[in-house]
Amino acid sequence: MADPTIQTFCCHNRIRSPPAIKLMSEFDTDGYIVVCLISSVFGIAGAIYQIWIRHEDGPTHHAVRRRRGGELTLSNQNLGRQIIVWLAVADLCASLGVFLRSALWKYIKDVLPPDSDVDDTTNVIFCAVSSAWIQYFYMCTWLWTLCYAINVRRQLGGARYALRTYHYYVWSISALLTGVGLTVLYVPDADCHNVHDMTTAYMRILPNYVMTYGPMIAVMVANPVIYYQASREVDRQLVARFSQMSNTERDLMTKFKLKFSLINLVFYVCWLPNLVNGVVLWTMWFNLPFSMVISVWYIMAITNPLQAFLNTLVYQKWNCRWRFRRQGSSDSSAELRRRNRTSMVYNEGTPLLQAKTESPSASTLHLNQPSVELIPTPTRSINSCSLV
Repeated sequence: MADPTIQTFCCHNRIRSPPAIKLMSEFDTDGYIVVCLISSVFGIAGAIYQIWIRHEDGPTHHAVRRRRGGELTLSNQNLGRQIIVWLAVADLCASLGVFLRSALWKYIKDVLPPDSDVDDTTNVIFCAVSSAWIQYFYMCTWLWTLCYAINVRRQLGGARYALRTYHYYVWSISALLTGVGLTVLYVPDADCHNVHDMTTAYMRILPNYVMTYGPMIAVMVANPVIYYQASREVDRQLVARFSQMSNTERDLMTKFKLKFSLINLVFYVCWLPNLVNGVVLWTMWFNLPFSMVISVWYIMAITNPLQAFLNTLVYQKWNCRWRFRRQGSSDSSAELRRRNRTSMVYNEGTPLLQAKTESPSASTLHLNQPSVELIPTPTRSINSCSLV
């Protein structure tokens, strides 16, 4: 799991703090380690599927464009899909870190700094490096999740950032925040437990909590707002395109909102326990409810690595209902255009609040013939393929 509390366990433990010792002893139990191993395996499997196994049918794996003369070509890979891949890469690295750290704790005992005054530099370095690795890559996943939401919103508005811009911000911001938090915690002597007053404790330990929970809270607050704005934009553009709302448009709108809601739900399920843990530790340290904290830790050990697995369920490619035609005579082109338009706006007279009846699914892909031009030309707002 990614939590600043673990990083404080990596300090020299020369001060026998009863709450810290009790928590550390539970953290190093076989039961907790096995839970981390199992959940991290699922996370690794989900990330591998998202990166190398998942594939798209037809040309929708790439952004579609038209050249002069109506010939259909494939541009660079869809930006949303690339963001999902890099999110999975960060998840894979983090889950691997959890797996390797847990495996070493399982089969090599006493890897946590011991409760003594002996020299335990090797233990401290291993614990600190492994925890920093996990925190860094999980922080990257939070920022890639935010980037995906930003990309959806900008794409609906007809604009987007280049992928290298997202790379620059995600990797550099994560490195900066992780580096600052851990430097304050460990430098110069990795003796963060040896504090003599509350002010020193705040100055030594609190910055790492702020650097860790800050991006997490920012994503929890910003993503629902961004997706709400994206949903409003979907509503506006669907109404602007068809002038009224039929079953087909309602179905497409519902799918957008459902996907946005599930993405937010998965993020909250995976990381809200971490926030609960941080609040409990900082507000109830001297009267700590150990059973509650341990329960939250086990939940974190399950949900944090499972983020990669759950992302495979919510970051799915939507199918599109596109109709293609060959370049032909004007009469046959007009007839095909009329048929496609009739199919696309089937049951347009259905009132907005009327119960949903039989209508063509907006998520079905129809290919009439090998094609060179999209009819009708999908806009950014309703071309769900562009949102991956």
